Amino acid sequence: MLRLLAMIGILFISSSIAFNIKSLLTYTFNDNVSYDLTKAKDIYFKNKCNTCHGDNGEKNSYGKKAIKNLSPEEIKGSLKDFANGYYKNNNSENIQMSIYAKQLSDDDMNHIIAYLKGQNFSIELNQQDLLEEEPKQKTKHNTFLK
Repeated sequence: MLRLLAMIGILFISSSIAFNIKSLLTYTFNDNVSYDLTKAKDIYFKNKCNTCHGDNGEKNSYGKKAIKNLSPEEIKGSLKDFANGYYKNNNSENIQMSIYAKQLSDDDMNHIIAYLKGQNFSIELNQQDLLEEEPKQKTKHNTFLK
């Protein structure tokens, strides 16, 4: 009986708290922050990101996609993985990237993303998330359009 009450309580609490499942699985960004693009560019160049990735993230380094073509979540995830030592093999490129990523704060990472994606990237992402969560229109036969 106690377990049943505990389960009901957990279900009630979790249903009363509205949260986005997607935000649990990906990096989310605060759209209340206005990133200083001058500071963002300084962080990008101070940390020598341009050496391998180009002045605007346009270089395809070591056979990988150019970072300007990655989503903000992919960039943040990669930086976090390198900073925490999560990479597939111990080649010199991965070790070098890990050394640079460990020096970056979370705010620095967000500024680098702002430099590559634009000052309002977080607002645009959150707007896009809101649009994705709207249900698709139904037809008159009550089926969803794709």
